[in-house]
Amino acid sequence: MIEKKHLHEEFIIPKGGKSTRLDHFLSLQLPQKSRNLIQKQIKSSMVLVNDKKTKSSYIIKSDDKIQWFELYHKRIELVAYNYPLKILLEENEFIVINKPSGMPMHPGLGYYDTTLQNALKYHYMISKQPNALIKDSIVQRLDKDTSGVLVMAKTEAARELLSQQFQNMKPYRTYYALVWGKLKIKKGTIDEFIGRNPLNERSIEVSKDQSFGKKAITHYKVIKEFSNYSLVECRLETGRTHQIRVHMHFIGHPLVGDKRYEIPYLINDIALQNSIGRHCLHAKTLHFLSPKDGNTILKFDSELPIEISNLLK
Repeated sequence: MIEKKHLHEEFIIPKGGKSTRLDHFLSLQLPQKSRNLIQKQIKSSMVLVNDKKTKSSYIIKSDDKIQWFELYHKRIELVAYNYPLKILLEENEFIVINKPSGMPMHPGLGYYDTTLQNALKYHYMISKQPNALIKDSIVQRLDKDTSGVLVMAKTEAARELLSQQFQNMKPYRTYYALVWGKLKIKKGTIDEFIGRNPLNERSIEVSKDQSFGKKAITHYKVIKEFSNYSLVECRLETGRTHQIRVHMHFIGHPLVGDKRYEIPYLINDIALQNSIGRHCLHAKTLHFLSPKDGNTILKFDSELPIEISNLLK
């Protein structure tokens, strides 16, 4: 196993910001981390302020750069993971899966043995498919906490055909997002550049002046409204990292449970926001051309996971 230090979060303190202790600031920014862990990280030089080690009691100031590091373990060999995958269709060329929330696509950044690729290795091992692609099988990506339908290639030829489709945005894909609040405009298109801000590469956001990022288009419509939430269908015309999450945050309706793109003053149920354990985004439908013949349109629909459907009830 290879182990190294990896920059996981970075914060720049704005001018006029409130002065507070370093450990208190980090506990607010990283609510999933315990105060004890935060203090241990600071003591072991896994937290740097302006590139230097400091103490938990350090009082942060304007323009301070605070960096949170974590150890990145990289396994050289992929380990098989015995997990009951929900397989919607499997052919010699590809496999269609309903991915659960909390499962990363591949090993990395703290997840080494419990990813989708680990689970595929076990599945192919017990089903005696030694030649099926695993490490080179990804043709589309879902965030770790995004659930829903996706296709994985099992042969190099299928990977090429599927990759071309996704690069050209040919597959029809819709997502269901549970967002905070009620949208004034019930159906529309968000056409805004998004990308990593060059002044803070940890931040993926909308670029109004198009000075960074790439064109991103999301078509949306409200499916159902509740007192505090809206269920929104989103269809992607482009496929950028965190596209739906960033676009919905931009129009003032971030996803329920999304700690990274939350807007605190819009949240009227803090207990729910902190307890659901995932952002409420689900890949609902996927249509693509079968790699078997290149002509047959295959259509898949996946049910909402129980934690989201229970909220709707």
